[in-house]
Amino acid sequence: MADDSHPPEKSRTWPLTPSRGEDRTLSNRTITLCAGLLLAFAIATGWVLFFLYGRGTDVDKARLEGVRTVGAIVLGAGGAIALLLAARRQQTAEQDLATKRRDLLLREQANDDARHDAAERRISDLYLKAVEQLGADKAPVRLAGLYALDRLAQDNPPQRQTIVNVISAYLRMPYELPDKPPDPGAEKEVHNEYRSDIQEREVRTTAQRILTDHLDPNYQDGRRFWPDIDLDLSGALLIDVMFRDCRLNNARFSNARFCGDTLLMGIHFDGETRFDGVTFTGDSWFSEARFTGDVRFDQATFEASARFDAATFKGTATFRSASFLREARFKNTTFTGSVVFSKATFTDSATFDDATFFEDAYLPGVTFAHRSYFTQAAFAGDAWFNQVTFSSYTTFDGATFSGDIRFTDSTLDGVPFVPSQLRPHEGFEDE
Repeated sequence: MADDSHPPEKSRTWPLTPSRGEDRTLSNRTITLCAGLLLAFAIATGWVLFFLYGRGTDVDKARLEGVRTVGAIVLGAGGAIALLLAARRQQTAEQDLATKRRDLLLREQANDDARHDAAERRISDLYLKAVEQLGADKAPVRLAGLYALDRLAQDNPPQRQTIVNVISAYLRMPYELPDKPPDPGAEKEVHNEYRSDIQEREVRTTAQRILTDHLDPNYQDGRRFWPDIDLDLSGALLIDVMFRDCRLNNARFSNARFCGDTLLMGIHFDGETRFDGVTFTGDSWFSEARFTGDVRFDQATFEASARFDAATFKGTATFRSASFLREARFKNTTFTGSVVFSKATFTDSATFDDATFFEDAYLPGVTFAHRSYFTQAAFAGDAWFNQVTFSSYTTFDGATFSGDIRFTDSTLDGVPFVPSQLRPHEGFEDE
């Protein structure tokens, strides 16, 4: 049984001091003593040599000459050793300096890593807080979240695409525009719901404005432009959109609903663009727009006028089953790639004056319910107008055709139709 009457002995600790002989350097006293001894040895040696061989005989002279030779060799060896030691000291000093430099670089790298990690954590914290605000019930808090995301993206370019995706996802969430204000005597819940819808509309228009501002290369002299951005607003409800002179990479607006006028004059789409299934409730302006990649307007509905004057389509452009309920203008439009309008419907006038089709143009089954103009249009590739229904006034005056031209089963007011400049041409394919 252990004796508990005495406290346990404390474990012995040893001081962390260097042991004897470690990190010791030559003192000035030692160096002076060694130098004195060497000097005394040299004097004694010289005196002994003079005493033994200083009589001046030939034998003594020869012996002294031999001693001098040996002394010279010894001195040379000593000099070589001294040079070696000096080189060794220089090497050691350089190695120490290199070690210190590496240590300094490692410390700087560690500091940089620490600062980077701290910055990343700060960005993550700000991002999460802003996203949390965006999901708040109160509109002012959601607005604060949008502005926080805006500032975060502006200050951190690598985060811009992610933040654009977050804002786009918010705009894709279901929403309906409020109707007219409720009657004064309506229930309080009705008034609150209407007020909430109005506030949400303000939040959404703010989100749109953040996107359009930063996608405009000319906004604030380009200092706040975000390049190479992909935008996905599929199924979104967009209000009075104004992407004028903006620049996008890939853009998806499939099944989106554009309420009010849509202004996209001078916009640049550098990648693939999707407007299939889109509805434009107000006037849509694509004048001088540039579509670098393929673009789809399949089954799109233009409830008001649609203007594509002087627009440029460099890739394939498709308007399959698109509906133009008001005036449609493609004046001076350039189609560098092939274009497809199969089964499209033009309820009001359709203007393709001075349009240029460098590749094939396919318009089978198109319905022109009102006037249609193709004055001075140029078809450099094949042009297929099979089973097209023309109504009212139709003109191809000054139009030029260079490829395979077909107007099979096309009619104008129920009568088979072929442009006048094509009728005399032999070999024209109408079947």
